[in-house]
Parts: sequence; structure tokens; C-alpha cells
Amino acid sequence: FDASDIVLTDANGTLGTLTANADGKTWTATFTPTANVNDTTNTISVNLAGVTDTAGNAGVSTATSANYTVDTRPADTTGLTATITLADSALTVGETTAVTIRFNEPVTGFANDDIVLTDANGTLSTLTPNADRTVWTATFT
Repeated sequence: FDASDIVLTDANGTLGTLTANADGKTWTATFTPTANVNDTTNTISVNLAGVTDTAGNAGVSTATSANYTVDTRPADTTGLTATITLADSALTVGETTAVTIRFNEPVTGFANDDIVLTDANGTLSTLTPNADRTVWTATFT
């Protein structure tokens, strides 16, 4: 029995060095969960076909742990919010205005296709973030 007999596909973590007790029946290792995960359906399995007992009998099938929870996400209970402001809220033909979208925390993956302009009666230039990705600006035409 060694680490190659352990299946961590659904574990959301890694195991440290395996250590056997004196009779070889109980093995222990330190489990380190993967960062930034929230999952309640984690399991660790052992491929018994790769293991033999002291008489040389090979194991059959797999042994799987019960589900366990891994929640290593940062404690963020506020959720993401955004405030949208226009520098000028009364536009006439040919005018443009700066649009500022301010998030309460840094964001990634934010792009023009995330903006709904169905009732806007205009277009938006490419969004540009500030250095910490909390404030995004564009020009509305």
C-alpha cells in the first residue's frame, strides 16, 4: 500500500506522507484542502486492487470515504455590488458621457458583454479598469 493506491480525484486536496501503525492495518496521512473551494461532495478512495495482505491476497474494487465538506473560500459575506454613475444624465444628439462602474471589491472577467444596454438607447466603449479592478470606466454614446 502506497500513495499511488489512493484516488484523490474528488478530494479537493492532497495527502501528506502515509504512515502505517505497527500492525499495518491503519494508515494515516495529513490532508491539506485545496484553496478557494466550497464543495460538500468530496471523497477519498483507495484502489484495493493495488493492495495485498500479508498472505499475498489482492484486494478487490475500491473503498471510498463518506462525503466531507471543504470550504476554504475567504470569509466574504457581503457579496458583490456595483454602483453605476453617468457624468451627464441629460444627453442630446452627438453628446457622450463618462460612465463609471464602481464595485465593492476587485473583479475579474468583467467585460462589455456583461453590460445590458437593452433600454439604454446608446452604445458603450470598451471598459477600462483601474489598477485594483474596482472601478471601471467607459464612454456612453
